[in-house]
Amino acid sequence: MTHGPDLVGIVPQLLGYPPEDSLVLVTATRIGPKIGHIGPSLRVNLAVEDAAVLDVPDVLRFTEPLLAVPDADTIFPVLYSDVLADFHMGWDDREPMPDAELAAVTVLLTGLDLVTDVLRDMGFSVFPALWSGRGGCGEVGATESSALDSVRPTGSMTSRGSATAPVAESFAASVRIPEPDAATAAAVAALRRERFAAAELVDGLVSETLLLDARARARAAGEVPDVPLVVDPRAVLALELLCRTVADRDIIQMLLAGDHPDFLPERLRGCAPGAFLPYARRCVDGGGAAEHMVGLSPDPPRHDALAEAVEWLRRCLPLVDDGARADVLALIAWFEWARGRMSFAHHYVECALSVDPDHRLASMLRRAIDNGIPPRWLHRR
Repeated sequence: MTHGPDLVGIVPQLLGYPPEDSLVLVTATRIGPKIGHIGPSLRVNLAVEDAAVLDVPDVLRFTEPLLAVPDADTIFPVLYSDVLADFHMGWDDREPMPDAELAAVTVLLTGLDLVTDVLRDMGFSVFPALWSGRGGCGEVGATESSALDSVRPTGSMTSRGSATAPVAESFAASVRIPEPDAATAAAVAALRRERFAAAELVDGLVSETLLLDARARARAAGEVPDVPLVVDPRAVLALELLCRTVADRDIIQMLLAGDHPDFLPERLRGCAPGAFLPYARRCVDGGGAAEHMVGLSPDPPRHDALAEAVEWLRRCLPLVDDGARADVLALIAWFEWARGRMSFAHHYVECALSVDPDHRLASMLRRAIDNGIPPRWLHRR
């Protein structure tokens, strides 16, 4: 991959959707002359109105997580902006750009310069910024541009493409809740009329967790999961049950994360029928389990496991009863926040609060997002 169209072309694959009015900072680690590994990317809103009020404390706040990326020493900035695209793609126009449009370009470039100056002060090597918009891309300040439809995924992305999540057409499409399977919805409704022991339902959730773990391990190995993502109706009822109390909801957070030391897959496989729920409640009541909860733990999470948990909860959302809807949305927001995906976390938080304006977990996450508080593993100190 080279600096330019190739780099711009992989950003939607890194994010899961093509960004708009956004600054994307792609990290990299040099391993030799002109050779390096691409690392995590950070996206922030940077429309003209955002750039107009940007200051150094703002930049320091939203770039701090970059310091937690292991060994990252290089940043590739890409500004997705139709305003900049119009400016760069209009070099050959005979008519001068109106003053108002030129002023908007100046605001964006000033904001971009501020960000790159701060990144250099933080010790990063910053490549010349790129722009993308109106179907084209190029280097900021250069007259040459390339058409985005000529950009193809790089070889490494192509070889792993079948194991990666598809790129949505937009952010809105990427967070759209999938339609429930009719047969699964009917099964959930039928089972809801029956009586089950709480431990029996939760065993269904444990079984579902083990299937999600198998899918996550396949993705981590670059393979297509051979286990289909089909929601178990018993697990849906278990979600409704555990969401009734905060302590039991903590069990869901620790169970689906895939890396909690009390709930590792090998331990789950050893649980006798009906034994997991009392065991899990003892772990939560003991008081130390929360220290290892994803997002609160200082250790980086299993990102593939969190991605599977998020997608599974999204599929459960239209199946749960109204009493659990805000809780499930808040759980999705928690896992997205724990992954460092603040835009996604913010979306699901707002959805949860639209259902229950006083929801405690969603309100806490909103404060964290508004104040730029990342999960503990992304804290510099």
